[in-house]
Amino acid sequence: MPAAHFGTFDAEAWWRPDDLAALPSFTAGGETTVDAMDELLAGFCAPGDLLITRYPMAACIREPLGIPFEPVSLGNSGPIEPHILADSNLTQRLKNYNLEPYAVLPGLEDDRLPKASIVAEVNSKTWSNELVRALALPGAGRVVRSVDELVQAVEALDLRALVKDPYGVSGRALLEVSTPGVLRAITRVLRKQVEAGRRIELIVQEKFAKRYDFSGHLRIERDGSWQFLGVQGMTNRGFRHLGSGPLPPGVVDPGQYVETLARVVPALTKAGYWGPIGVDAMVLDDGTLIPVLEINARQSPGLLAVLLDRRATEHGLRGHLWQLELNVAPGKGITEVAKAIEPIAYRGGSQPGVCLLSGSTLAAPGGRVYVALFCPAEDIAQWRHRLVAEVIAAGLTPRGLTDAA
Repeated sequence: MPAAHFGTFDAEAWWRPDDLAALPSFTAGGETTVDAMDELLAGFCAPGDLLITRYPMAACIREPLGIPFEPVSLGNSGPIEPHILADSNLTQRLKNYNLEPYAVLPGLEDDRLPKASIVAEVNSKTWSNELVRALALPGAGRVVRSVDELVQAVEALDLRALVKDPYGVSGRALLEVSTPGVLRAITRVLRKQVEAGRRIELIVQEKFAKRYDFSGHLRIERDGSWQFLGVQGMTNRGFRHLGSGPLPPGVVDPGQYVETLARVVPALTKAGYWGPIGVDAMVLDDGTLIPVLEINARQSPGLLAVLLDRRATEHGLRGHLWQLELNVAPGKGITEVAKAIEPIAYRGGSQPGVCLLSGSTLAAPGGRVYVALFCPAEDIAQWRHRLVAEVIAAGLTPRGLTDAA
């Protein structure tokens, strides 16, 4: 049966309980750039699948992908699920498809999916942190539920601490606490919220000296069976994810890591979850493996990178997912980006190249686009520079450049 793909990429903001106190950095969803990321789900599509997005997908992105899926756009911002459920014709059509949402949000109740309340629970960093403790794995933090507990936990780490919201994602709602002044600022904001009736639930974790960030990916079936899909290295700017690609050889022992994931699966199954899983992890400077930092019970850019890499290896290449932040002049948009990369576009087979994956809504003053780089692993830096050079030559201005994963 074909699949229907749709979703909300800032799912954590909609799982988050309304009564939680927020760190000073926390802002909830509704960002236009994030809303438009649902077109990345085209990378999960197979021939005959249905892709439902908020905004129409530009032909210059859809056609080069070469996947004959059916695109449907609803023209709405924010969570897409209520708009799907409000369309009786569309919901009737979905009975003929397997449902493959990016994440299961509240309100998306269907017997073909796990319950949204369960999905929200296992996505909480509190839940994954307690699982790490139960399994006696390295890297566990401390869950705090009062301002005083927060202060004690940070001071116990000699101000080498990260404070995390249980539903933060990609560096949002995460603060590094390295000075007494930062700690005082956080506690001042939290105390005001507690006085207003909110509750505190945060994770305090040591800031590790890390060498590599990576993620492990698997899929759990409803009967509890599961499949390991692979690992992907991650490139971050600060705490924000920028791209994913193959890990250098020897960084992780695949057999050992799969054994660790095998210990995680029963807890997820017992909780009532099935579907895609991404596990964030890291290798420290001293070689220590932190196998489970947090668990993402949803699809992810890292999982997309796994699929891109699988397709690339069929042709002797490797797949890398990367993003570009661009300044855009009035009247310009994704068409100009597509024209810029035309000389180095991937056209299938063993010839390296670049494939545009998102950015249909790109407009002045600028925004984010995702690309796939298909090339030998050792040539990734060269292809990154070629991409930037073509974009600049076309009169577009990249900002915040970094190395790809």
